[in-house]
Amino acid sequence: MKNPATTKPVRTSAWKDDAACAAPGIDPDVFHAGERDTEDVETARRVCNTCPVRTACLTAAYEEGDGWGIRAGLTPRQRNAHLRKTERNVARAVTEALDDVTVILRHLYQVHAQPTGDGHLVWTDTRHFINVRNKPYTKHQLAWLAIHGQPSVGHVQRTCDREGCVAETCLADRTTRQRATRTAA
Repeated sequence: MKNPATTKPVRTSAWKDDAACAAPGIDPDVFHAGERDTEDVETARRVCNTCPVRTACLTAAYEEGDGWGIRAGLTPRQRNAHLRKTERNVARAVTEALDDVTVILRHLYQVHAQPTGDGHLVWTDTRHFINVRNKPYTKHQLAWLAIHGQPSVGHVQRTCDREGCVAETCLADRTTRQRATRTAA
């Protein structure tokens, strides 16, 4: 059985392999155009807007302190504006810039899901609901979105007997519960 305590997201640069800008025929120079070269900037943005790894790209740009080029469709000036607006909080800046709430949910999951030593991850925040961008999440909803990057189908329920557990292998939505029922039959 997979150890639930090892299911925290791992940072990696493997996302670069899936980046739209790495596709054949894409001119890498357009991503290093100056902000005044509006044609190249717009070309870069069109590529970025189709990219499946925009969130990872922008997060990396902030973490690497990249002050050059277009990243996730944003110029350095735009990236800095989001960072200032969010008081230099990278997760919030990425969430604001890309309107992608999963970044901040993953950050909260990393902060509040603590290993217990017996293969579980227990939620340490005592609130019943965690409000993120004016939307309330239960700890199980938040964990599901952080782990899977997409909403659950129906309610998320804990499948283990450990109170407060939010480990990936201990959470199930309607689809995974139905799948488990069919497998058991």
